Amino acid sequence: MPITIGKTKKYEFEGPFKIQDWKPSYNAAVYAILNKSSRDGNYNLIYVGQSENMADRGFYKSHHAYNCWLRNVNSEGELFIAIYFMPSSTENQRREVESILIKDYNPNCNKEA
Repeated sequence: MPITIGKTKKYEFEGPFKIQDWKPSYNAAVYAILNKSSRDGNYNLIYVGQSENMADRGFYKSHHAYNCWLRNVNSEGELFIAIYFMPSSTENQRREVESILIKDYNPNCNKEA
């Protein structure tokens, strides 16, 4: 089931998936790290990133913002990922989407990263 993320411009992401269960693919994408609110069940955006090859990053535990992600949840099992695939995209195209979403949401872990 897709999730729409964005205020300025809407993007349809695949997921969200529990990050522990998700298997990175060899695709260019923008990704959103989310936690789920215990109050209303909505997802909260805590980080936005981009990659030319999601499987190439040593994702996800070696990510430079991983510790920040963990500070936003009680356990790793509460982290989710949503993916906006952008095959054949340039880094500038992915960074543009990433930048729009960061401006829209001002995620905690993008401030620290």
